[in-house]
Amino acid sequence: MYHQILQILADGCQYTTEQLIKQLTLSAIELEQAIKTLMAYGIRLHSPTANTYQLAEPVELLDRTTILSALPVVTRQRLKRLEIHSVLDSTNHYALTQYFDAVPYACLAEYQTAGRGRQGRQWISPYASGLCLSFKQHYATLDKPLSALNIALAVTVVRVLLMLGATDIGIKWPNDILWQGRKVAGLLLESRCGNGCDIVYGIGINVKLFDTKTINQPWIDLYTILEHSSISRNTLAAKLIDQCLQTLLIYPQVGLTAFRDDWYHFDLSYGQRVTLEIPLRLKKRDLNSIIKNKEYVKGTACGIDEQGALLLQVGHQTRRYVYGEVSLRL
Repeated sequence: MYHQILQILADGCQYTTEQLIKQLTLSAIELEQAIKTLMAYGIRLHSPTANTYQLAEPVELLDRTTILSALPVVTRQRLKRLEIHSVLDSTNHYALTQYFDAVPYACLAEYQTAGRGRQGRQWISPYASGLCLSFKQHYATLDKPLSALNIALAVTVVRVLLMLGATDIGIKWPNDILWQGRKVAGLLLESRCGNGCDIVYGIGINVKLFDTKTINQPWIDLYTILEHSSISRNTLAAKLIDQCLQTLLIYPQVGLTAFRDDWYHFDLSYGQRVTLEIPLRLKKRDLNSIIKNKEYVKGTACGIDEQGALLLQVGHQTRRYVYGEVSLRL
């Protein structure tokens, strides 16, 4: 019910309690509970006068018909399924656990209760303020490394942001997208391989954040990067679906070749002294449990190899790493 209420309030106009109750055929208690849910999800509401509701500012809700109509015809034909949800625990988790014969598949959510980030972190985005998008693709055979696909898709996302007018966007290996040291997008590739390989690629983008008390790292949104120019979330979703779908489809043939030049242009760490944080998993014998530990490697970033691995100059050696997180602060 809260989503239907937000659909009415989305225009930013004032609505009375009586108008909402009558239009949605619900009780005053149900309305109050739905309003509380919206506020818990990060929606900012205020009551200019008694028994009225109004958003602090209008929001654009995701719309399946709008997104599909913005896709090129060939992309609409290739995309086998598109779902839009009000709330999911995680678009990546949902996509991984859905078993559709028809792929490629894409799903979006207005809000995630347990959005997934890299290395077990949570991706936080208030309701309808960002973009939470996941793709699912199945490869019967794949002789190209997933680490390189991760790089190719990160490059694709940056290309889309540049296409929409963002500048000074770069990538921190392997797939954190930053603007002047602050994170604007987070990407996460997950896979399940057995009889072929299911790939799920999640994209979280800060579009216009309005409740950021729970975000504990430097962040930025597209609204700020574009100097307070509004960007349509539906347009952004359509552009990402179109371009990322093309990357997923051509990757088995071209690998990293079509993306490597742009990677060097977007790479924020090339030639810099960095610290690589590598999570370790050690088994404690007596409890048969997993203890998480970390290793830190300092060196000079030398780009990536043909498989997307990070090349790090450590002393007189060049080492390659396929997993970890780069810090630009020593």
